[in-house]
Amino acid sequence: MGGGHPFHKTRSEKLNSLQRMAYLLMHLLFAPLIWVSGLLLLFYTSWSIIGLNGFSLETVSYVHTGAAFAILTLLIAHLYLALTMSNNFADLKAMITGYQEE
Repeated sequence: MGGGHPFHKTRSEKLNSLQRMAYLLMHLLFAPLIWVSGLLLLFYTSWSIIGLNGFSLETVSYVHTGAAFAILTLLIAHLYLALTMSNNFADLKAMITGYQEE
C-alpha cells in the first residue's frame, strides 16, 4: 500500500484517463446543455415565433438545473481534492493559475 503515483505527468500528457473523461464530459455535454437550455429559458416568450411549441418549460428547466448541479459537483470535487490532498495549498494554486510547480 502506498507505492507511489501510478501516473507520471509529462509535458504532453498532464491528465490521467479519469480526468480526461471528466473534462470531456464537461465540455461536450454539460457546458452545451447549460448554454442551450439557458438560451431557451431566456427566450421562452419567443418559442412560438421560432417554432419550438413542442418544448416544455418544465423539462428545459430540469435539464438546466441538472447540468448546473453536475458542474457544481465537479467544482466541489475539485476544491475538496485540492484542499485535502496538499499540505501547502500547491494544488489549489495550480488549479487557479494553471501551472504546477514540480
